[in-house]
Amino acid sequence: MSGIAGLIRFDGRSVTRRDLERAANALNQYGPDRAEIIATENCGLAHALMRMTPEDRFDRQPHRNASGSIITADLRLDNRDELLAHAGVSRTEAAEWPDSRLLLTAWEKLGDDVWAMLRGPFAAAIWDPRGRCMTLARDHLGLNVVTWHKGRGFFAFASMPNALFAFDNVPRELCEEKLADFLVLNHADHATTMYRDVFRVPPAHILRVKSDGSIGQHRYWLPADIRPLRRRSDADYADGLRECLDLAVRRQMRSIHPIGCLLSGGLDSSSVSVLAARALGENNQRLAAFTGVPGRDFDGPVPDGCYADETPYVEAIRKKTGNIDVDYVHTDTCDDFAPLERFFVALDGPVRNPTNFGWTMAILQRARAQGRRVLLGGLHGNTTISWNGWSQTAGHLLRGRLLLAYQQWRLFYRNTPYSRWAALRKLIVEPLIPTRLGDWKDHRRRRSAAWRDHAPIRADFAATMAVESRARTVGHDFLYRARRDERIRGLAQVDYLGDWQAAEKAVTGVEVRDPTADIDVVSYCFGVPSEQYLVEGVDRSLIRRAMWGLLPETVLTNRLSGLQGADWHRKLEARRGELAREIAELSKSALARRVLDLDRLENAIKDCPGGGWHKAEIFREYNLALTRGLAGGRFLRWIESAN
Repeated sequence: MSGIAGLIRFDGRSVTRRDLERAANALNQYGPDRAEIIATENCGLAHALMRMTPEDRFDRQPHRNASGSIITADLRLDNRDELLAHAGVSRTEAAEWPDSRLLLTAWEKLGDDVWAMLRGPFAAAIWDPRGRCMTLARDHLGLNVVTWHKGRGFFAFASMPNALFAFDNVPRELCEEKLADFLVLNHADHATTMYRDVFRVPPAHILRVKSDGSIGQHRYWLPADIRPLRRRSDADYADGLRECLDLAVRRQMRSIHPIGCLLSGGLDSSSVSVLAARALGENNQRLAAFTGVPGRDFDGPVPDGCYADETPYVEAIRKKTGNIDVDYVHTDTCDDFAPLERFFVALDGPVRNPTNFGWTMAILQRARAQGRRVLLGGLHGNTTISWNGWSQTAGHLLRGRLLLAYQQWRLFYRNTPYSRWAALRKLIVEPLIPTRLGDWKDHRRRRSAAWRDHAPIRADFAATMAVESRARTVGHDFLYRARRDERIRGLAQVDYLGDWQAAEKAVTGVEVRDPTADIDVVSYCFGVPSEQYLVEGVDRSLIRRAMWGLLPETVLTNRLSGLQGADWHRKLEARRGELAREIAELSKSALARRVLDLDRLENAIKDCPGGGWHKAEIFREYNLALTRGLAGGRFLRWIESAN
C-alpha cells in the first residue's frame, strides 16, 4: 500500500520539488516507510511507500525507466509471473523488481491493453515524456483509489483528497450534494467525491491528461466482457470454483508480515479462511483468525432469520480445520465513536455505519498488535462466490424459459418468509418494471418517503440538494427492489470503498485483502450458468458444493444471516446522557443545523425505548438514523474546524 501524488502544469512553468513537498508530507500516513519526489520540466510525481510484500523492499518510486517514462503507483500485482511472460522478462531478471517497475515495463510493451491483464488492486500514474501526457488507471473494482483536480493552468492528482489539498490552488470546499447523497445512502456515483471539483478515477477506467490540458477518459473492462463458461457437470462447476478461489487465496498471501483472516460463520470469510489455513498447513503453520462477537452476557432478541453470536459456527470451523487460532473481539468493549476524528483525517469523509466501526477497528488494531498486518476477508463474496441466485428469475422469463422461472419462484416462496404473491412481486414483477415507469401514486409516495426511514437528513436540505432526482439519474433505488442487474451493481460496492480501505491502512497499518474480489474469481463466478447458484433447490448452491468436505456441515447448511454488532443498543443506552449532550453541541453548528434533522435526533434520545431493539422500525431509527446522524454531525464539526 502506498500514497501517490503528481502535478502537471499547462502554463509554461516548470514543476519543482517544492511544489510537491507538502503533498508528499500529507501522504506519509499512507506510506510511512519511504518517500521520494521526481520533478521534470512541467511534470512532478511523489510517492510514499508502506512495505507489505517481499518485492516492496526494492521499491524506489517514483521509478524512471530507460525510456524516460516515470511511474508512481499504489499497487499489488497478484499475477507477477503471468505479467512477466507478457512483457517478455524472465523471472531471474525480475527477481528484485518491485511491482511498479514490472507494471511500467509491461505498459511500455503492451500499452493500455495491460490494465485488464492485471490482478490485484492498483491505482497508477505514468508520465510519458515522449507523448507529454499522464495516464491514470484504477483497478477493475476500485479497491485502490486516486483523486484529481483540474485548475487554471494545472492538473493535480493524489491518492486521497487531503494530499490533493496540499497543492497550491486546489480548493477545499465541501460538496453538499455529495454529502446529501451519502446521508440517504446513494453511493452509485463513483466519479464524484465529498469535495467540489475533486473527482475520482472510476473503477476500471483510464484517464489521460495531455500537456495542453485536455482530458480523456475511457473504460478498459466491463463485466459484460466476461465469457460464458461451460463444464460437463454440476460437480465440475463446483470443483472449478474451489480451484479458482484457492489460487486467489494463495497469491494474495504474498506478504512480509504474518497472515491473518477475518472469520465469521458465513460462507465467504469461512471459505477464504479454510483455504488459507490449508495453504499454511502445508508448511506446518497456523492461521490467526479474528471474530467479532457480542458481549459475553448478551442474550437479546434478534430479527427473524438472523443470529447474533458467530461463536458456534467459528468453533466448528476451528475444530474441523485444526490449525486456526481464533481471537474473539467482544463488541461491547469497543467504543464506536472515540476513533472518529482520527479516521476523518485519513478518510477525509464521514463514517457510514458507526455501530460496526468500533469493533472492526478494534479487530484491525488487535491484529496489528500481534504483528499481523495482512488479513484476508470476503467482502465481495455475496456477488461472487456466494451469490444467492434469486435475481436471475426474471431473466429466465424474458428468455422464454418459463418452466425454470416457475421452479425458481416456487423455490423462493418455499424457502423465504414471502407469500406466493409477495414472492411473485419481488422476483418477477419488480425487476421487470423499470423504476421510472412506476408512476402510480402509491409507488411515487413510497419512493419519495423511503430514504426518510433511515436518513438523519433534514427534508428541506434533501429537497434543495435534489437527492431523489439525482438518484434516478444514476439508477439508485431507495426501495432496494430486486433488479436483473443487481449483481453487476453489487460488484462496484459503495463509491468510497477504495477511500475507506486506504484510511483503514493509514490508521491501523493493516491491509485487508479480498480473494472473493480477485478478477479471475469474478470472471469464473459470472461466467458459469446462473442456474448453478440454485442447484437442487438450494440457494448459494455453488459455494456450498465447492466447499463440501472443507467446511463443517453446520456452516454449509446454515440458512441464517449473522447480525453484526448485535448488542449495539446496549452501548447506546449506556451513553444516552453523553449522546444527548453531543446533540446539544451539534445545535451550535450552523452547518449541522442546516444539514441534519437535529430535532429527530433529540427526540430519539428522549424517547429511547426500553426494548424491541430487533424490530425493524426501532432498528432504523436508532441503529441507522440516530448513530449516523451523530457520526455525520461529528464530521461536519470536523470540517468546520479544519476549514
